[in-house]
Amino acid sequence: MKDQMDTLLENFERQTAQLRDAQTAAAETTAQVSSADGLVRATIDAGGTLAKLEFAPNAFERTTPAQLANTVQTVVRQGSLQVKQKIADLMAPITEGLPDLADLVEGAPSLAGLVPPIPEFVEEEAPAPRPESFEDTGSILRNEQVPPPPMPAPKPAPKRVRPPRDEDEEPPSSWMTRGD
Repeated sequence: MKDQMDTLLENFERQTAQLRDAQTAAAETTAQVSSADGLVRATIDAGGTLAKLEFAPNAFERTTPAQLANTVQTVVRQGSLQVKQKIADLMAPITEGLPDLADLVEGAPSLAGLVPPIPEFVEEEAPAPRPESFEDTGSILRNEQVPPPPMPAPKPAPKRVRPPRDEDEEPPSSWMTRGD
């Protein structure tokens, strides 16, 4: 019995150390993803959040704003899923050999289905261009678009009218005036 407890304690301490190392590695996990056309590069941090976004120098000349926005969304989604997969791979060796709660405690519910699997990334189709949108009409740096309407002329400022001066008023006497 003592040997069995010692073995269990050693396994627990080993798994605790592995878990600590895996958590440290998971906290430092990042993914760097580039778009297929090379126009967008994103870095995703361990929380699945966009940490850095870079555009190729000619990105605004080679694509439309709508296509560029779609590319950014796709790259960020891919990076987020890559980070989740890396973290799951780090934790897999630690969690593989652990028994389920139902195996340890009779009548207890199973916890196996509580952690959802990481979904596969499915690239979405680009939305159809909208004729009313300026975003789908070409590069934002080219002059292919219809110029915007002229700005309306500014309204003249209203003239300030001073109230009429009463004859019985005296000028103010203050140390701030020159005493005129």
